[in-house]
Amino acid sequence: PRRVAHPRQAKALKATIAYRQSQQPLRYCDSLLQPLLPQADELLKQFRFEKNESYEDHGQYVYRNLQTGWNTNRCFLQAYVSDDRKTLVKSYYYGAKAIHQTAVALQAGDQEIEIQGQNHAFEVEGWHEILTLTDEQALEVLNFISSHLGERIRVTAKGNGKAAYYLSDSEKQALDCTYQLGLTMRDIDQLEEQIRLASQRVQHYESKQQQ
Repeated sequence: PRRVAHPRQAKALKATIAYRQSQQPLRYCDSLLQPLLPQADELLKQFRFEKNESYEDHGQYVYRNLQTGWNTNRCFLQAYVSDDRKTLVKSYYYGAKAIHQTAVALQAGDQEIEIQGQNHAFEVEGWHEILTLTDEQALEVLNFISSHLGERIRVTAKGNGKAAYYLSDSEKQALDCTYQLGLTMRDIDQLEEQIRLASQRVQHYESKQQQ
């Protein structure tokens, strides 16, 4: 535009360049998004959708053997992806007395992580505690499991007391699959947001050209 003699032509040329540049991220993000959609659909075939309409705003996709109803009286890790594309991990503790769970630790060989979360406790034929990890914390736990599928993974619910157990092969498979779904849904969500913003910029330049 600086080399154009007439200011009006320079301004029009600058607007044309900006308009074309605004289209590039839109096309790029869409090219990344399209392959992810069928991947998500294929992964979802392995999950069951659960939602309690009476008190839940969002439902969740839970791998079959991690459904809460099948695991009421034991310690276990549950992971799911909500229908607003958030990944959550819950550390369930069940025992004769409270441990006031504040963190969950995972160990495989000489590798270990420990993450704190929010705890909810209640007593029904024993003591139940549910520690919830959300978003990046949840993905960190699932990434650890996915990176150590061939090893024994020890899980420890920690608070004033402790409760330790090992993940079964079927649990590791279920948690790894949930990890893949969580990553895919996160990428879809981020790309759709970038497409939305890019579309707004394109519409802005199109409206200016029509004036």
